Amino acid sequence: MEPRPNGTLEDPKMNSDSATVSQPLAPGTLAPDFELPSTPEQTVGLSHFRGRPVVLVFYPADWSPVCTDQLALYQEVMPEFAKHRAQILGISVDGVWCHLAFAKDRHDVG
Repeated sequence: MEPRPNGTLEDPKMNSDSATVSQPLAPGTLAPDFELPSTPEQTVGLSHFRGRPVVLVFYPADWSPVCTDQLALYQEVMPEFAKHRAQILGISVDGVWCHLAFAKDRHDVG
């Protein structure tokens, strides 16, 4: 990292093009891989599902009433996603322990 005149740090690997606003991927483009914690001991990466459709569901918080309704709707239509072998991945700013408590409360885990 290199200091800028205003005191912030600049990553020398980033150029002005990579600092611009991201654009949506064109249909058929492979999404960049990422890996996130799914349990305290495990991670899940997008590459684990290569060759299958993946639906990324971004939501702010597990216990929010709107998000709870949104996630319940996905659960209801899960058979439709299964027909297409699609995997749903929920992504939130909440931590793994919060996700586990929420899933247990919703009877999604034992």
